[in-house]
Amino acid sequence: MPTTDPGTTGPGATDPGATDPLGPPAEYAPMGAVALDDVERWPTLGAADLTRVAAARAHPAAPVWVHETGDRLDQADLAALAVGQPAAASAGGTPPAWVAALVERAHRTVPRYRAAARDGRSGPGTALTDLPTVTRRDLVTALAAHVPLDVPLDRVLHGTSSGSTGAALLVPLHPRSVAADLLLVHALVEDAGVTWASDVTRLGLVNLVDQRAAFTYVSAMSAFPRPAGAPVPLMARVNLDASAWRDPGDRERWFEEHDPQVVSTSTIPLTHLLDLAEAGLAVRPLAVVNGATHVTPAVHQRVRDVWGAPLVDLYGLRETGPVAFAAAPGQGHVLVDRRVHVEVLDATGQPVPEGHRGEVVVTVDENPYLPLLRYRTGDHAALARAADGRPVLVGLEGRAAVLFVDSAGLGRPSIDATQVLQTAGLVAWHLHQDRDGHVRLRAVAPDVPAAQAAARVVRAWLDRPVELEVLHDVADLGGGKPARYSCDLPSLS
Repeated sequence: MPTTDPGTTGPGATDPGATDPLGPPAEYAPMGAVALDDVERWPTLGAADLTRVAAARAHPAAPVWVHETGDRLDQADLAALAVGQPAAASAGGTPPAWVAALVERAHRTVPRYRAAARDGRSGPGTALTDLPTVTRRDLVTALAAHVPLDVPLDRVLHGTSSGSTGAALLVPLHPRSVAADLLLVHALVEDAGVTWASDVTRLGLVNLVDQRAAFTYVSAMSAFPRPAGAPVPLMARVNLDASAWRDPGDRERWFEEHDPQVVSTSTIPLTHLLDLAEAGLAVRPLAVVNGATHVTPAVHQRVRDVWGAPLVDLYGLRETGPVAFAAAPGQGHVLVDRRVHVEVLDATGQPVPEGHRGEVVVTVDENPYLPLLRYRTGDHAALARAADGRPVLVGLEGRAAVLFVDSAGLGRPSIDATQVLQTAGLVAWHLHQDRDGHVRLRAVAPDVPAAQAAARVVRAWLDRPVELEVLHDVADLGGGKPARYSCDLPSLS
């Protein structure tokens, strides 16, 4: 079951057969594969809360909602989430007991490790550090080999990860693990000194994007911590792009009337919202949570200056879930209190000493559908210890937000390029714009015509000539984690 139900009718709907290369991909067409009703989406919500969800969808200034979705949590899920899991994050050295238990369970239930046990390559008692690492390519090419055989699949949600090279990956998710991420965000916001309580006069959370096409929806946060009988806070995933709204002024009216308590976003949408706030948009978030892209100290300071709010920088991947967070710039990313174990390895796969840079490799047992042993993130950092002994990732090089400039001088966020290039069928790529505005696309494609089609799409997107280099292997993009985007022009932000 997808986390969001795609659709095909209504304002802004997309014709799957349309030839416009810049039209939104077919999966972004509104409301065309709705499979559940609201009672099935939120089994624990009462009639009053469901009425509030319906009213939020129908708000007269609302954007064009692309999906209808719910958290699917039942009473057993809520009870388990209320109990929680003991803090168990660790890094380097001897892994904690839960890691050995995961290795043993994987060799009983996960096809990849069952095969390794039959072949004598590893077994239930093998030390973690003696197991081979897992790469994104392993998941892209053989995802089912990493899903345990003993988990019922009737409640699978899926999330999409575009990854570092552009090869999309559908990640199976459990409703309980998705809700646990919300509880983690709530805890991090409150640890930053903010009281985040249910308030029916405001939207509890907005997940903000700024791109040509996006999954957008209204939802309710069933697991949100609140007193018994208190209303369930609502959230929405919203696209700032002007094309996502029906009429001029709707975007500003919607934000001012909903005034989200917490904004979860990445660098480009955040700077756009800050621009709107400085131009007079009356929103006052209690906190901002940044994810997916690098956030600079200047952005931290701007959030403080404009809203007086803390910014929590949360690092993780769709495959692993949250891994580490930073509450202030320059202090490193502290591992989250979850069943997460981190190693830092060199290019040969050997551990590096604390304080030395290497690739971040994650073992995690939070998502029942995708436990991971030694997953290579492609990101690099050094491992250190905070004053209280907690593991910290220092100098983390995560994914960077890149803004390209079209022939009219307008900024074009790299997420738009991801959508058009994935639609063109590329396996991986690097798109670069030099200081003169010249554009070069290095593309790993199934064939030359596919790469040429991708170059035409980029040319239409930026209205600039595109120099194309066709590559035959992802490795041709360079060692380590290939950067998908780079731009030498000064940032418009």
